[in-house]
Amino acid sequence: MDTNLFGSFEDEPQIDLTPLIDCLFMLIIFFVLTMSFSKPVLEVILPEATNAETSQARNELLVSVKADGTLYLNAAPATIEEIARALDEAPERLLNIYMDEEAPFSRFVAVMDLAKTKRNGRFVISTRRPESPESASPSRAASS
Repeated sequence: MDTNLFGSFEDEPQIDLTPLIDCLFMLIIFFVLTMSFSKPVLEVILPEATNAETSQARNELLVSVKADGTLYLNAAPATIEEIARALDEAPERLLNIYMDEEAPFSRFVAVMDLAKTKRNGRFVISTRRPESPESASPSRAASS
């Protein structure tokens, strides 16, 4: 009669890693394929504010970005450097940003970066009321 039913305990137990590696390769292939089919560009719709205040006082620097990406400082065409210089020359004036909702996102980011660095995040983004989109009097929504 054999007393050793379970074999020799001197052999080290081994784990086969082949199925684990196969699963990892399948996951890597899955994630690579799903990332290649995703859209690389974010579609952003700029918000409207329903409870915004109408601007009364005009002791502010008006920075406008039109739909084609051109920059204006107080209704005059300007470059980003001219806007930065005007912000440095008048630190007490409020920065009010009028951004067209179809303006290039790169211009939006450039103006926001400038506003955050020159005004420490204290500026106003003007919006329009949703009930009258063709209205010419913009409203203001504060940002900090």
